[in-house]
Amino acid sequence: MISNLDREGEGRVFRAHGHATLGNAGGISVLKGTFEPGWKWSDDVKPIAGTSSCQVRHMGYVLEGTMHIRMDDGSEWDIGAGDVVDLPAGHDAWVTSDVALEMVDISPEATRYAVTRPTDIASPDDQWMTLVRRGYAAFNSGDVETLLGLFSKDVVQHVPGHGPLAGTYKGPEAVLGYYGKLAELTGGTFRADLVDVHGDGSGHVCATHQTSATRNGAKRVARGSIVFTCIGDKVTDMLELRADLPGDDAFLA
Repeated sequence: MISNLDREGEGRVFRAHGHATLGNAGGISVLKGTFEPGWKWSDDVKPIAGTSSCQVRHMGYVLEGTMHIRMDDGSEWDIGAGDVVDLPAGHDAWVTSDVALEMVDISPEATRYAVTRPTDIASPDDQWMTLVRRGYAAFNSGDVETLLGLFSKDVVQHVPGHGPLAGTYKGPEAVLGYYGKLAELTGGTFRADLVDVHGDGSGHVCATHQTSATRNGAKRVARGSIVFTCIGDKVTDMLELRADLPGDDAFLA
């Protein structure tokens, strides 16, 4: 499928200093934002979004201009032309260049950018989707204490394939041991970065992610997902699925 962004896209006008256009074709959606000098999220989009900070994650590429980002936790970033960006939700931002910052955003959450969400409905994430997000953040930062706090005592992780790590890992220590083997085989370079999270509101969550790692001088980037089963505030079961299982097996062999 082909869709022309300029002709067929949905225009979203900020309160001032710019606009965004959302287009889609088949399985891809793209948001192109034009943020003019003087643009600031808290001035120009906050009145539309109705949230205290931007609650949309951005995954994209900066075409032109520069922008300063301030996260809710106080950390700060600068982005500019040529940067590939994965910006978590929970931030303010403002243009710092004399020209408009232009950015193409392919985040699944970009479809929710610069629109008003009804105040009488819940936020997109249920409690278990939030729990899974915490788990991915803890995995990538090596936060073992948080991971242990998220796992039930009888947690099980199912790893598919015929590679050296395929199998069923039962109990928190066994699951953490699997993570340790992943790190060992890749020299500590393995990451699983969350792409999107889907839930049913009853403790089942499907998380899609992008893995990246370097082994024997070769880098591999691949897609996969995990189906989580949660009871209460604990993860009880994790079923891994892969986009290219034979390729993943060969990489770790």
